Amino acid sequence: MQTQDEIHLEQEQAEALRRAQGEQWLAENSKAVNAYNEYVEAHGVFSDDVRSF
Repeated sequence: MQTQDEIHLEQEQAEALRRAQGEQWLAENSKAVNAYNEYVEAHGVFSDDVRSF
């Protein structure tokens, strides 16, 4: 049976891994994200003509 400290440590490690993976994904995909953001800024999104708000 795990102690509370072990459970807490495991949760912290899992969160650190999620953060690291998120940072890695962003670093690997930042060029595409920036290109998409520039496209949307210039042309809008596909649903601009559809939405009512």
